[in-house]
Amino acid sequence: PAPAPTEKEPPKLPKELRCICGKSEKFLKKVKLGEFVICDICNRALHPTCVESAIGGKVPKTFICPPCRLENVDEFHPSVGAGLLQHNYASCSSSFSLSFNATANQWRKQQWAVHLRAVPLNTGELTGPAWPHRVVGKLNGRPCVQIDPPKHLHIRREQCYNLTPLLKPGLNTLELRFSPPPEKPRGEPEEAYCVGVVLTRPRSVASIIARIRNRSTETVASGRRRVELLLKQVAENEALSDECKVTGTFGRTLKPLCPVSHCPIEEAAIGRNCNHVQVFDLQAYIAVNQRMRSLDKRWTCPVCSATLRPDDVNLDPFSQGILDTLRGDEDLVESIVYNEDCTWSAVTAAEADKERQGQDDDAAGGGSAGGGGSTAELIALSDSEGALAAPA
Repeated sequence: PAPAPTEKEPPKLPKELRCICGKSEKFLKKVKLGEFVICDICNRALHPTCVESAIGGKVPKTFICPPCRLENVDEFHPSVGAGLLQHNYASCSSSFSLSFNATANQWRKQQWAVHLRAVPLNTGELTGPAWPHRVVGKLNGRPCVQIDPPKHLHIRREQCYNLTPLLKPGLNTLELRFSPPPEKPRGEPEEAYCVGVVLTRPRSVASIIARIRNRSTETVASGRRRVELLLKQVAENEALSDECKVTGTFGRTLKPLCPVSHCPIEEAAIGRNCNHVQVFDLQAYIAVNQRMRSLDKRWTCPVCSATLRPDDVNLDPFSQGILDTLRGDEDLVESIVYNEDCTWSAVTAAEADKERQGQDDDAAGGGSAGGGGSTAELIALSDSEGALAAPA
């Protein structure tokens, strides 16, 4: 018999308040659920009114406090040791200083680095860094960072900034001056940020991939169930939409080439919350995000563009098993088409080109009364056969 379902663990009650208003205290007695906003990572409490004011609306079900967001800005440079050394909340037109102690020589030997980071307060989700219009900073009296506004019709690449070369042993003082855009309308509320100094260590692509492999919970059976559910949703949509009937395989195709690298998928991966059958190559996805210079543009699903951070990536052994049957013949196959019962067939690239040509001819000539346009034929390879067969 199947094991009885386990009850969901009740949320932990916070033991400490650390709010964006600056108030911080230990709770001497238990607090009631719903009395405070609780960070999903550190389990610290924040005032609901403060969070709602910063976000500009209701508090989302999943909320991560700004200090935790600072520590998790860059997956390739996670926090280490003390992590967040010092932080402050500031508007886009403020000047302030951050003081922190550093064992600079020891950190350099360990290849640890101190990064200056900032995140906006108008969200409770993990994001990349964000900075005001203009930023000028000095560390121990020496210029350390200057962030200029983007050029006309350009978008600035938001980044973190390495302060390690200018660190000194003992107390360090960072002075920052923020400037808003000169054309900012009067009466418009100022953007607010959480700015912090974070002790980090480097993390490689291989390390992130190994972590995803260890944490992935998907099995062949659960992967199949996920695809079956998606196919059911596609069938329901087809019954309501004429457009889906025209495309024929809308939402039921799996291409053997990765949408990131356009090379054969070696290790199939997919987002835990993504609603599509198309998978991508794990190595290609992580590597391309590492090379992305604009940190605020990282971690979006290459299929549906939803936010997809490494902790939400799963391996897909069900799709992997199908792709393995095509190994070495990916260039001959345009796509895999699922049937409603989750069986599948492969469409050759030649037949797919022929179908597109037929559709172009129909569009140019208005089509024929008998529907004379070519249609793609399914080749003999399916989930019941193990070798690629030549098209009929």
